[in-house]
Amino acid sequence: MSTDTLRSASVREPSRRTVAQLIAAAQRDTDSVSIFMDGCTAGDTEAAIFVVKGPEEIAYLRAVCERQGLLSSKTVVG
Repeated sequence: MSTDTLRSASVREPSRRTVAQLIAAAQRDTDSVSIFMDGCTAGDTEAAIFVVKGPEEIAYLRAVCERQGLLSSKTVVG
């Protein structure tokens, strides 16, 4: 596939962030967890991205999510 075709097939809203941009923004945040969502509040948001910083914090939050049944071992495709 030519890069011209690839470029026109991938259109991203200017307000959308890449994973690298979200992680970079989270690193500037002093909190252990940064939350990025489309809406202004939890009430008007259908999905959010949580960036957890630090190996201990990641392990803790993962364990909490597993205990609450929020995680499965299935592979995410796409």
